[in-house]
Amino acid sequence: IAPAAWAVLRSTSAFVVLALIAIVGRRRLPQGRDILILALAGQFGVVLNQALFLEGLARTTVGHSSLLCAQIPTFVLLFSVVSRQEGLTVRKALGFLSGLLGVAVLLEADRFRWDAATLAGDLLTLANAASFAMFVVISRRVMARNDPLAATAVVFFFGALGMLAWGARALPGIEREVIDGAMLGAMAFAVLGATVATYFLNLWAVKRVVATRVALYIFLQPVVAATLGVVLRGESLTPRFLVATGLVFVALSLRDGQARPAR
Repeated sequence: IAPAAWAVLRSTSAFVVLALIAIVGRRRLPQGRDILILALAGQFGVVLNQALFLEGLARTTVGHSSLLCAQIPTFVLLFSVVSRQEGLTVRKALGFLSGLLGVAVLLEADRFRWDAATLAGDLLTLANAASFAMFVVISRRVMARNDPLAATAVVFFFGALGMLAWGARALPGIEREVIDGAMLGAMAFAVLGATVATYFLNLWAVKRVVATRVALYIFLQPVVAATLGVVLRGESLTPRFLVATGLVFVALSLRDGQARPAR
């Protein structure tokens, strides 16, 4: 399955699941101007986010991609401050710096080298991180007054339309004969777990706390992945991992005290 084809299948399947849950649960859909804001959020959070990630990953290394994707919280902080949704406090700045250092240590940023062969992919991946950060910031105010599940369904409706425009041409190239039970299970997890649940929980959190606090927890993703590698794959527990984990948890302990987003 080509990356573009899979992106279309993933986003449209997620929309169908969310729409069915919203209909069965009789969730109240957003109205008026909020629909337009969520449509814009869908372009940043689904279309640009997935398209830039896939195109970037095809042109750079996994290590570069992981490190650059971890910059999402930094972009969230930047966009929140620039848009005056949040103020920049010393505590918040130190928290983000600690988290950034933790991820940099874990992902071996000291070995990162700009290379002409991967520069295009690196820039696309960095743009992907910025687009998801913009999605989080745009979603913040509208989520405060809407049902998170219904709003997520609207985001994916517009996101799926955009993904179809980008990747529909790749759908006929899917090799149906290689899709077996194991692959269907993996696809189901990617749609239900890594897409529907993840986006819903993200927007549910943005409804209740400020965007920068939500973004701060993204620093945990590489730590969780590395922990699973140790537990499930027998990988080594290195000093680098322990230092990085400590820095990330320091970052979480320094999170800013503001809880509720402005309405």
